[in-house]
Amino acid sequence: MALIQRPEAGTAPASRMIRAGSPACPDGKKRGFMPDVRRLALLSLLLCAAVLTGSAQGNSAQNPGRAVLGVFSWQRTNASDEKAARALFETLAEVGAGEVYQVLGGKTAPSFWERAGELRIAVYALAGRPEWGLDTNARQMIRQVDSTAKLMAQMGGDGPVGLMLDVEPYLTKAFRKDPERTMEKYLTAMKKAYARAREKGVFLILCIPHFYDAIGHAGVLDALIREACDAVAVMNYQKEDETGQIKTEMEASRQAGKRLIHIYELQRPGLHDLTESNTYYTDGLPAVWESSEKLRAFFDYAGLSFALHDITALREVIAR
Repeated sequence: MALIQRPEAGTAPASRMIRAGSPACPDGKKRGFMPDVRRLALLSLLLCAAVLTGSAQGNSAQNPGRAVLGVFSWQRTNASDEKAARALFETLAEVGAGEVYQVLGGKTAPSFWERAGELRIAVYALAGRPEWGLDTNARQMIRQVDSTAKLMAQMGGDGPVGLMLDVEPYLTKAFRKDPERTMEKYLTAMKKAYARAREKGVFLILCIPHFYDAIGHAGVLDALIREACDAVAVMNYQKEDETGQIKTEMEASRQAGKRLIHIYELQRPGLHDLTESNTYYTDGLPAVWESSEKLRAFFDYAGLSFALHDITALREVIAR
């Protein structure tokens, strides 16, 4: 089966995946402003955990509150429009989220930053395109790092705390033609982007699919986690073996002392070739919370946190 194409504007690239049964993933199984970014990561994790502790019980939308919860938001208007920004944070508060990964344009509404501060929700700039991973000079990614660093400097502690890069080169024609070379270029680019992020004091989260090791790129996967990011966000969009599918990523993260963000897909079946086995749209949030508890118990790693993809789908699931 063909790789899922990039969705139209306003939908999330993080929804893309190699579908189970495809040649690239035959079995559908195994195959994220301070000078010290590690200190920032720890402070952010502790802060969000404190915020989430004590979430209200009896509301199926509420995260149990034992780990940081983030939400992807790809619509620029959620940051630039006053009304949309307020609605965004209402939804984040409803599920007990402590982070939001938000696409930021040239303008952000004052209420966006004010409400984020009031709720103590950490904002990460969100950006990425598949072809960025083909440029070994990492020019586009470095621009995103510099843009985030500039905003952090301008706003001090009231602005973003870092950057989430969703760069998926496996979706390109270059990857289909020469996977090995493409992944080598991607790793080179990510290392350069990460070097710039460290230089600028930008905490960098890298968003990846769960199957790089399964399709023959275990070495690149290990290097990406150890040498090219401060944290990794894994699109684990196959419910059949959620623990097994991220064992490699978890081991690398644990050994490197880095955070791993496990992402749940919430978009409805049929979008971007998603099936019931890929998304929690029908299962609902209680099933997400149950899964997160199982993963926490299985891995027993303080650096494990969770995220929902994305805000639009989350609202649909809550409404259902």
